[in-house]
Amino acid sequence: MKKSTDIDQLISALPTEATCYGYCPACDEVHFLTEGNSRQYALELMAELEQHKRIDFHTPDPEPIFSTDCLWEKRGGQMFGVLECVDADGNTVVLRAFSGQFNTRWQAEGWVPPTFDLDGYYRILSTIKSSVQQMTDAIESCQQKADQCQLQFEEAMRAGGRAAQKDCRRQMRGAFKALELAKNKRRTYSQSMMVVFLDLYQLHNFKGDQRSILNVFYEDRGIPTGSGDCCGPKLLHAAAQNGLTPLGLSEFYFGRENKASTRFHKEFYPGCKNKCQPILGYMLCGL
Repeated sequence: MKKSTDIDQLISALPTEATCYGYCPACDEVHFLTEGNSRQYALELMAELEQHKRIDFHTPDPEPIFSTDCLWEKRGGQMFGVLECVDADGNTVVLRAFSGQFNTRWQAEGWVPPTFDLDGYYRILSTIKSSVQQMTDAIESCQQKADQCQLQFEEAMRAGGRAAQKDCRRQMRGAFKALELAKNKRRTYSQSMMVVFLDLYQLHNFKGDQRSILNVFYEDRGIPTGSGDCCGPKLLHAAAQNGLTPLGLSEFYFGRENKASTRFHKEFYPGCKNKCQPILGYMLCGL
């Protein structure tokens, strides 16, 4: 595998019209897509969002949760993406995606699904919530015990009895040690469950391969939260699963500008560097 500096040089040498790209460790190359004709379809999507003011405009009965009003609230807007594809018969197929969740929902009719096993996600989430709540209850109990022991120790210090002071100090130390162990237990469990969650992301590419994001994300700085949830990975994953060949990809931001002032309404952006580029090379492989 190439060094990060070499990868950066390869990416900087890509055509300026590249909108989706990344390094693939499997073949030691950088793969990319341009926008092709996808911008036309993206502009059509913008117009539909402005006209209908909701994302579930494919259904006759709109749900309030799919209103685009949320994109103008304090937290800011959202990225949307369009992938132009052809099927095995040469027919044009256009896929659409929104980044992450839309107003707490992972799926909506007319949009590609997430890249992970959603049923598995909810099963694991239910188990985790129960386990974490038990550990949190244990931490609170330990905290109460530690606070009580500390008060007893402070009272013993004021009273002046050395034997009582010694005994209270011992109890206080034991209580705070138990508290730290309870916190570490919850922390370790949460970290292990994050690996389980990430393994739900079984990414497809156009060579017919399928790999866990744990085996695809090549940078050793850790996998950022939300990797695999952006529009580009969602669209490519759906295309590969359905035997479609991508021709062009466009992503745009819709709604109130983000807090960092790096995303603006109806502006187009390439795939993000930290979350997308380390997996897009693998996902584009085979085109």
